[in-house]
Amino acid sequence: MKRYLLTPGPTPVPEDIALLMAKPMIHHRTSEFKNIFAETVQLAKSIFQTRNDVVIFASSGSGAMEAAVSNVLNENEKAITINAGKFGERWTKLVRAFGANPIELSYEYGDYAKPEDIKKVLDNNGDVKAVYIQASETSTATYHPIDEIGLMLKEYYPDVLFVVDGITAYGAIDVKTDDWGIDIAITGSQKALMLPPGLSLLAISDKAKDKIKNTKNRYYYFDILGEIDAGAGKFTPAVSLVIGLNGAFKRLLDEGLENVFRRHALLSKATQEACKALGLELLSRRPANSLTAAYAPQNIDSSKIIGIMRDYGVEISNGQGHLKGKIFRIAHLGYFDKADILMGISTLEIALRKLGVNAAFGEGIKRAMEIFADE
Repeated sequence: MKRYLLTPGPTPVPEDIALLMAKPMIHHRTSEFKNIFAETVQLAKSIFQTRNDVVIFASSGSGAMEAAVSNVLNENEKAITINAGKFGERWTKLVRAFGANPIELSYEYGDYAKPEDIKKVLDNNGDVKAVYIQASETSTATYHPIDEIGLMLKEYYPDVLFVVDGITAYGAIDVKTDDWGIDIAITGSQKALMLPPGLSLLAISDKAKDKIKNTKNRYYYFDILGEIDAGAGKFTPAVSLVIGLNGAFKRLLDEGLENVFRRHALLSKATQEACKALGLELLSRRPANSLTAAYAPQNIDSSKIIGIMRDYGVEISNGQGHLKGKIFRIAHLGYFDKADILMGISTLEIALRKLGVNAAFGEGIKRAMEIFADE
């Protein structure tokens, strides 16, 4: 059976990038690889829209998240964590794991962070060292207003670090790292960067580096400053993945970042509008362009929808935490185009019909086609 991967990570890998990674292995301490690594770091700066240093870890995105806590916070220091989903919850757990004190701002799944809420906490806690947030909360398909939050911090709280998990944002959404005052920006290889899992990237400002120099917390492998000093990796890098990342960056930049962001916005609009046309309610109050989350029809377990679509070769994702069985998530970040969305929506309609939801049959794919035709 031909398979279609419409999950928010891992995402499809382009054939040319897969072939790059299939080339014979080279040693990581040769000048050949060091040159590739150095070029890849420079390309990463363009994707991050930053002039800051970029570190590449051989890890999942959570590794870079851990580094952004363990390197930055001393024990008992305060940090604001935004919890509006499973990955926001992870920030709180990481801050606690390294002995610091999280001040958690919690929002209902599907809701988004409010700059005024963060400002209120900062006004009442003058010793907060950092704010930790997602750009795109993958578990809810929600895009936080990180531009407003970052600019607010720059103006009123310039000493507070702004740390953003952009794992399902960078490469899909126009995130202006430097302009918005993001001190630590994080992404991962298996999302919009169109690679298998295994790499995390972290862009870091001089302000954040100064804070790390005065931090005495414990870490070994996830050593941000050590990685910067080492050049082509303090430890053995994931050679094939770095070579693939080099090609993926060039592919994105050849398309042009404005075109990349426009493509993701179009695919997002078509997916969301198709779901609405089928009578489905979107979860997010501020939807991201990287993926769409929708509630299953009443009295239907979303796992059944996912199972039927899998029988047709189309793989989408379930909800997480208390939303498992209640929502489904369709990705459109990375190596996706219009035909992928049309395949996903048409298969979704078949699944709904098989489950007895017939009222709007054909309306979703029709709406998606209209959006693409009118582009």
